[in-house]
Amino acid sequence: MKKFNPYLIVGFGALLLSIIGLYNGYPLVYSDTGTYIYSGFDKFIPYDRPIAYGLFLRFFSFNYSAWFVIIIQNIITSFVIYETFKLFEFKKARLNQLFLGTILFLVFFTGIGWYSNQLMPDFLVPISVLVIFILLLKSERDYPGFILLGFILVFSLISHFSHLLIGTSIVGVVLFCRLIFRHKFSIFSLKRILVVSIVVLSSWLFLPTLNYIIERQFILSKGSHVFLMSHLNETGILKKFLDENCNSPEFKDCKLCQFKDSLPNDAASFIWNSHIVDSCGGWLGSKKEFSKIINATLTQPKYLVMNIYRSTTYGLVQLTRNDIGSGLSAYNEGSAPYGQIHWRFNSELNNYLNSKQNKWNGVELKFDALNRINFVVLIACLLFFILIFASSVFLKIAPKTLLFIIFVVMAIVVNSFITAGLNCPYERYQARIVWLLPFAVIVILAKNYSILFKTIYGLIVKK
Repeated sequence: MKKFNPYLIVGFGALLLSIIGLYNGYPLVYSDTGTYIYSGFDKFIPYDRPIAYGLFLRFFSFNYSAWFVIIIQNIITSFVIYETFKLFEFKKARLNQLFLGTILFLVFFTGIGWYSNQLMPDFLVPISVLVIFILLLKSERDYPGFILLGFILVFSLISHFSHLLIGTSIVGVVLFCRLIFRHKFSIFSLKRILVVSIVVLSSWLFLPTLNYIIERQFILSKGSHVFLMSHLNETGILKKFLDENCNSPEFKDCKLCQFKDSLPNDAASFIWNSHIVDSCGGWLGSKKEFSKIINATLTQPKYLVMNIYRSTTYGLVQLTRNDIGSGLSAYNEGSAPYGQIHWRFNSELNNYLNSKQNKWNGVELKFDALNRINFVVLIACLLFFILIFASSVFLKIAPKTLLFIIFVVMAIVVNSFITAGLNCPYERYQARIVWLLPFAVIVILAKNYSILFKTIYGLIVKK
C-alpha cells in the first residue's frame, strides 16, 4: 500500500464505513432527524437543540440527496481515525494496513457505522474526543491540518449542547491532570493545552454568535431549562421539591404545583407525552418558573446533595448502557423524519421507505447478534485494560499509547456522567462513543505487540 496516497486511503476507509448505510439501503434516521432537517432547511433555531447540524444537513445534502451527508460524515470519521494513527508514527505501509483493518473491525463488531451513517450529530462525540487528543499532540508544523481539525472540533461541539459540556470537561480534566500529575502527563505541554482550551472555549462564543446571525438572539439554547427540569422529574427530586415548597410564599404560584401529584415517571414523557410544559407556558414561557426551581435545587444544600447523588448514580448506570440500535425503529408516514424526507428529498422517498429500517415496519433491522458481539468485545477490552494496570506491563508500554487509552477511558466516563446528568441513562448516548475503547486497545496492541507478548509470556512461564 506504499503507492497509495493518504487521500485515497482515507476515502477507502470512508467507503468501508459506508457499508452500514448501504446495507440499510438509505441513511439511518432517528426521531430527532426531522427537527434537524427542518431547522437547517428553514433556518430557524429549534427550542430543543442547536441549528449547526441542521445547517450541515442542508449544505452537504446539496438540496438533493441525504446520501451526500453520510458520505461526508464517513469521510470526517475516516480522516480523524487516520490522523489518530499518524500520531503513533507507524511506518506508512503498516499505517495503511492497520488503518483499513481497524476500520473493517470496528464496522463489523462495534457501533461506529451505525452512527456515522445516521442523520444525527451523535457521530461527532467520539470525533471530538479524538480531535482533542490529536490537537494536544500534533506537530505545530502542520498548520493546515491543525486548522482543519480545529474547525472539525468547533463544529462537533456546537452541534449539540451536551457536546460542548463533554469537550470542555475533557480539556478541564487534562489540564487538572497536567498540573497535579506533572511528570506522568508531561507529554501534554501547558502551552498546547492552552491552545486547545481556547479552541474549545471559542465554541461557547461561536454558538450564540451563530444563533444571533440566524435569529438575532445571542443565546446558547432556548430550551435547556426544560431538559434540566425533565431530569429533576425523572430523579424524583422535582416531586420532593414541589411537595415541600408549593405551600411556601416563594413557590405557591408556580404552575408546576398543580401537577405535583401527576408527574410522569421518566424524562421523555415529561417533555413530549404530557401537557405539563405547555401548561407552564411552553418552551419559552416556562423558562422563568423552571429556572427558579432549578436554581433552588442547585443552591439549597439538601437538594444539591440529592442532585449529586442521583446524577452520580445515573452516570454509573449509563456506563453499562452500550446497546447499539436504540431508537433505530421504523419511521414511516406520520413521523417527523418521514415528513422531512418526503418534503426535502422527495425523489428518495421510495428508497427511504424500502430501507431495512422502514420496510415491513423495520423487522429486518435487528441488533441482537451485533450487541452480543459488541458486549464480548467491550468485556475483552475491559479485561485487557485491567491486565495492563494490575501488573507491571504498563511500565513497558510506549507512553503515548498508554496515555491514549487512559484518555479514551476518561472521555467515555465524562460522556456518561454529562449525558446522564443532563437527562437520564439511555443506550444511544454511550453506544455512540464506546467504540473508542476497542480502537484504543488496537492501537496499543499494534504499537506494543512484541513487548506485550514477551511480558505476558514471561508472567505465564514464571507462574
